[in-house]
Amino acid sequence: MRKLFINSGLVVDSSKRGNRGNLRNQGNLGNRRKQPNILIFHYSNIISLFIFFSFIFVISAAEASTTAPQKLVYNGHLLDSSGTAITTSHSVRFSFWTSADYVSTDVTSTGALHTAATTYASWNETFTVTPNSSGYFNVELGSGTSLPDFSAMSTSTLNNLHLQVEVKAASDADTSYELLDRDTSNPSLDRAPLLSVPFALNADLLDGHDTGTASGSIPVLLTGGLLPVSTIPGGTNQDTFTLDNDNSVSSGNIGLTFGQNLGKVLEYDVTNSTFSFNDAVRVGGTLTATGGLTASGTIATESGVVINVENEAKDSVLVFGNPLGQETLKFLNNEHVFEFSDDLRTTGDLSASGVLAVESDATVGGNLTVEGLINGIDINSLVSSEDDYHLKVSSGGGLTIDVAGGSYRLGGNVTNYAGTTGEPVSDDTTNYVYINTGGLVINQTGFPTDHMYIQLSTVLTAGGDISTVTDRRIFNSSDTERTVTKVFRPEFEGASYLGDGSSNVGQLSVSHSGGNLMNYYKWTSTRSSLNDYDVLLRVTLPPDFVRWGSTPLSVSYKSSSSNAADNKMDIAVFDSSGSTVTLSGTSTGLANTGWTTTTHTFSGSPTWTAGSESLVRLRMYAKDDEEMHLGTVKLTYVELLSE
Repeated sequence: MRKLFINSGLVVDSSKRGNRGNLRNQGNLGNRRKQPNILIFHYSNIISLFIFFSFIFVISAAEASTTAPQKLVYNGHLLDSSGTAITTSHSVRFSFWTSADYVSTDVTSTGALHTAATTYASWNETFTVTPNSSGYFNVELGSGTSLPDFSAMSTSTLNNLHLQVEVKAASDADTSYELLDRDTSNPSLDRAPLLSVPFALNADLLDGHDTGTASGSIPVLLTGGLLPVSTIPGGTNQDTFTLDNDNSVSSGNIGLTFGQNLGKVLEYDVTNSTFSFNDAVRVGGTLTATGGLTASGTIATESGVVINVENEAKDSVLVFGNPLGQETLKFLNNEHVFEFSDDLRTTGDLSASGVLAVESDATVGGNLTVEGLINGIDINSLVSSEDDYHLKVSSGGGLTIDVAGGSYRLGGNVTNYAGTTGEPVSDDTTNYVYINTGGLVINQTGFPTDHMYIQLSTVLTAGGDISTVTDRRIFNSSDTERTVTKVFRPEFEGASYLGDGSSNVGQLSVSHSGGNLMNYYKWTSTRSSLNDYDVLLRVTLPPDFVRWGSTPLSVSYKSSSSNAADNKMDIAVFDSSGSTVTLSGTSTGLANTGWTTTTHTFSGSPTWTAGSESLVRLRMYAKDDEEMHLGTVKLTYVELLSE
């Protein structure tokens, strides 16, 4: 047998190749010839062609810091049957397969690759080459058609990946392709496997990164898959750090543990949707909770506890106990008063800078010291006098009462009452004693509400006797003052309308709310930033003005958006001298989608001169077609009655 030696050390039986080459000229793909690593095929049964090939990954040691190029270098050597170099144009077709064995169904009847074949590995590329004068050529696989992503391939695919190489004259049809057979003695070994070169089996670097603890190094896991402490970074430049990233925990806890022996844990209970710490928690900044705050122990603060920090127009409540038996301390927003739901006991002094009002009996267990007046009387200077006798009710014995004489004025008429004794009262009830235009009246239904009267006392009876006589007389009174509430409804009398000089583009109109039976101003603007306009309400204090009422100013408003960044209203008041008055509560950034009334008192030391002018400025803002509505304005003041 004649053998031919090629510089790769491969040996080819040329006589055997020549016989099989005759089959190729018939164009029968079923008898498609296979050759060893030196591929021989014939043209017109005269010329033989030899190809020697090798391929490697292109990786440059000088460029180890960059990702390796995804290309393969293939070197070939073309010779005819006599060993003469082939220098004419040829087509070389490369393809990946997961089997070493070529079968006839791996190509179609036209000579094209059968890409639906079960062992086809989804990549092929064809090159037209013209060898040099010695028959050598080289190509870069992947330079025309990108190589597949090897990292996405399964282990079984990578371990069985083979390269198929076919050659034909460039001008011949695809049916002329000859297959390079790696082993002509074994019909099952037709394609060359893709194998590692020695140093690729244990690369020194991965994309330029080495193992270790330096910057850019790759950490090595310890026993149990744990990171050594030295490789754990002090922080992260990622936006989030996610536990249970695969959402595999559907019940139970997801925990972050501090210390193996310490065992302090921050856990999230997936089942009950709650976070929990197994030790004390200290917050250095503000702790904000949009839901409830529940504590099984004591809540201690180094400063105050603020309720309703946003100053919304609603009641603020401090609850003691659970719903089965709870008491509350409530601040009533509209009345601006505190309210206890049960008895209040103070062990120290109880001071009130304003009015102390008691709706029922007031019991004082010790001494009652009053530094001011009660109903206009200094009780420290009270002595026995006819005032203590005047119209006084006392027990007459049994179920009767006595009423001392005295004078009174009712409806402009003065009556000199002589007094009476032995007036009967009903048993086991409360008797109400008063004088109306008809004289002395005793009933059990209460003091009248539909006509004038002078109350004297309430008498409590039980078991055929009088148990309590409570004095209800008003010793001194003055009816020379009256409280007046002046109501302004849009359009306000004496109002003017003015822009402040910038950002005043919009439309001011007056509309009506049928459901609320009220007129209102409406300010809206199409601009993308807040634009404002002022409604200036000029107020003339009456000539008999004494002082403002307990709630001097109330304003009703509404907005299309609850966000003050879209629409809002600011309120300002100027006194008789034109100075700004300090208002209680929130007077700026007012916004609410429902009609809301805001009330204000005047503090500081403003100047109020009877008969002078003062001003209420109501500045409305809006943007992006949002709307600010202004409704009724009420001013409450006290004046002297005209003579």
